[in-house]
Amino acid sequence: MVVSLSRCRFSWRALPACLAILIGAGLLVLPAQAQTIAPKDAVGRLFVGPSLESGWFAPSFLSVVSVDQVNALVSGLKGDFGGLVAVHDHAQGGRVELERAEVPFTVTLDGAGRIAGLFFGPPQPTRGAPAALAERIATSAAGESAVLLLVDGKELASRKADAPMAVGSAFKLVVLKAYEEAIRDGTLTRDRVIPLDAADRSLPTGVLQRLASGTPVTVETLAALMIQQSDNTATDALIRLLGPAAMERLSPRNTPFLTTGALFRLAAKGAEAKRTAYGAGRPEERRVILDELAGTPLPSPSDLLPRATWRDAEWYLTARELCGLLLELRDAPALNGVPEPLVAVEGWRWTGYKGGSEFGVLNLSAAGITADGRQVCAVLTANGDRPQPEDRLARLFSTLFRSAEKSR
Repeated sequence: MVVSLSRCRFSWRALPACLAILIGAGLLVLPAQAQTIAPKDAVGRLFVGPSLESGWFAPSFLSVVSVDQVNALVSGLKGDFGGLVAVHDHAQGGRVELERAEVPFTVTLDGAGRIAGLFFGPPQPTRGAPAALAERIATSAAGESAVLLLVDGKELASRKADAPMAVGSAFKLVVLKAYEEAIRDGTLTRDRVIPLDAADRSLPTGVLQRLASGTPVTVETLAALMIQQSDNTATDALIRLLGPAAMERLSPRNTPFLTTGALFRLAAKGAEAKRTAYGAGRPEERRVILDELAGTPLPSPSDLLPRATWRDAEWYLTARELCGLLLELRDAPALNGVPEPLVAVEGWRWTGYKGGSEFGVLNLSAAGITADGRQVCAVLTANGDRPQPEDRLARLFSTLFRSAEKSR
């Protein structure tokens, strides 16, 4: 699927630069010149008063990020974590202390004391129970939501954790599980090379859809791209190689197991009747529909309508199932690449992440091993008929995940 969180690596992973300050992708900063205001005061005044002034920002900054966008971010932080308590500075950065969290920042001022570069890291919770964060997630999501936070198997927050919900590209964890089992059983080796097949070509996200059919790729590269870049073509190639039955055995609810290309065909303009029939059909009836669609061209991105189609065709997993998958897969190379900034915690032994989204659907799933060896997992899933407020839910999810560090 086209997943904004996978697309961005908050790069939901290449967020626009205007949202980089939300979660730490950051803006390019330049060495500061002479300043007429202390950096901590330039940041602190963003959190005080009814409105922000454009004169506080350098023109180069405003060419990328508007005052309204900064105001929305600051208002969201105050709404989620309370009002300003203090600003603590060191070098070119510091911490904004709010009532229930501290937000690390880096700031660069131009010669006139205007903000030329600004970086806000993920909020670090200082007080407030994980259950309260789960409630804020529920009130922020469009439609229904599920939340789960586990530390060494103990539930610190749980809301509809056993309800199957549409999870977008987080389903790729099921494919990764089947792949790792094939490696363990000796059916596959990580260095096996296969040619890309034209039938596997899907829509973005990803890069492999740009390559020619027949291009040789190792299966481990497919797995890494599927998780790290949410590459849809890599995913469909692995599903073909493993066989859908391997995933259906792990997740019987998702029978028949959809490829991303099949889902795009079901979600496209003109496929409404087939999509409705698919949603209402039995597994054998669904397979007939998929066989019919397999012979049709892949739709263009413009054929995908901005409406919720997840009730009829999607991948459905519970929050608890996703936690189980992440923790079982913690040694998989595909989950041990560059940490996702949204959930990277300094000093932790490992963090793994997979998310997904489509219209009305958002999933964020992460697991980790703390410095003292505790196993942590957090999952947020939201399903509705409107676009999800991804930036706010991502901020709350990141804080929920990090709250485990203070839990004993």
